[in-house]
Amino acid sequence: MIHVFDTRHLGRRGIIAVTAAETNEGLVLFDAGPESTFDNVSAELRASGFATADVRHVFLSHIHFDHAGAAWRFAELGATIYVHPRGAPHLLDPEKLVNSARRIFGEDMERLWGRVAPVPHERLKILQDGDVVRLGTLEVRAIETPGHASHHHIYEWEENVFGGDVAGVRIGNGPPVPPFVPPELNVEWWRESIAKIRALQPRRLYLPHFGVVGAGVSEHLAALDERVARWSEWFRDQLRAGADEASLRGGFAELEQGELRGSGASEAEVLAYEQADPSYMAVAAAERYWRKYHPEEVGG
Repeated sequence: MIHVFDTRHLGRRGIIAVTAAETNEGLVLFDAGPESTFDNVSAELRASGFATADVRHVFLSHIHFDHAGAAWRFAELGATIYVHPRGAPHLLDPEKLVNSARRIFGEDMERLWGRVAPVPHERLKILQDGDVVRLGTLEVRAIETPGHASHHHIYEWEENVFGGDVAGVRIGNGPPVPPFVPPELNVEWWRESIAKIRALQPRRLYLPHFGVVGAGVSEHLAALDERVARWSEWFRDQLRAGADEASLRGGFAELEQGELRGSGASEAEVLAYEQADPSYMAVAAAERYWRKYHPEEVGG
């Protein structure tokens, strides 16, 4: 049986999800949510008849705090934490990651993400691309899928895929959108990763933001792929024209919110998208991508 637990980030439902699968070797989580929501996830577990200590395995899509911040709390209770090799050093010693995030979030750091601590070495397991973990009758396969982050995995089991952030943000009645965040955005890799998911032909696609896509997985991925390409080209054109940061922030927020409303998202859902995937973060991500990988396209 598969469960989708709502972390109720900042007290709001439908923003950050943790997916769980029951096995005969304990409960498996896909992502852990931020540490600030650990108590909420524990309450969700109890409401479903589990203890927090029943979580024996946590598969992380990547190490951003909204996905991996609570990993150390589950590790303290004896869970094994699985992660991409590039993410492992930052779980063992998160100081550099915390300092980098603090420059972005400032005094809101703890309110947003809670407390960050190392995952003990003996509780951490590195997974390479294609590695399979057998947990009783369940087999979980890690698939390297960069684009949102270079250290990103999706996980496949049975006819399910946990898509992490490379599979997009989709809230309520809104469309799938790609969360462009610094510093590792790579458009070509992202589109290749979407193609990898499409080739798996999953019946169900589980999203950290938010929930499960059942019917229409192929359409979801096609719309996401189109938006990755088109949004990145919008930033390219704006940079070519000499747009500054303020105009990029305002212009992109207007573009995204207009598309959300035009696709059927309610005003509450538009706000939820902004909490799950702040539009301003796309500016630094896209500018770095174009100037690093295609400087000739934007004038250096």
